[in-house]
Amino acid sequence: MIQSDNRIIPSPARLLGYAGVLPFAAFALAHFFGGGEVSEHALRAFLVYSALILSFLGGIRWGVATRFDRLPASALINSVLPSLWAFACLLWPDPDLAVWGLLFGFVVLGLADWLLPAAGSATWMTDLRARLSFAVVTCHAVLITSLIAS
Repeated sequence: MIQSDNRIIPSPARLLGYAGVLPFAAFALAHFFGGGEVSEHALRAFLVYSALILSFLGGIRWGVATRFDRLPASALINSVLPSLWAFACLLWPDPDLAVWGLLFGFVVLGLADWLLPAAGSATWMTDLRARLSFAVVTCHAVLITSLIAS
């Protein structure tokens, strides 16, 4: 069935988007409720997954920007910044600060996707990204709370 409202998030995008939040939640909860080695592995997995997803989101902007023959260089620059930031966070020697850095990356990119969506992106993407950003930021906050408590 064809949707008349192009702001309606397609079911596959909604389902896959929320499924992508599950590892964030699982690793944050494993760190919170686990102990010792479980918490360590959960923290490392959370950091790697977080960096991968932040890079993926930058890649979405790259893909949208390259659909056009003429595009400002800033569109491409802004699309690679999330990957560079995520990589820098992974290299940060203190994992607690790396989590904060990745949180910052998701907040900034989430605001950018909401306030300045990439030209040519689907109209429903803004709503989906806002919801997913909120969920991912919440998972980062749970992990940070666990790090503070431990």
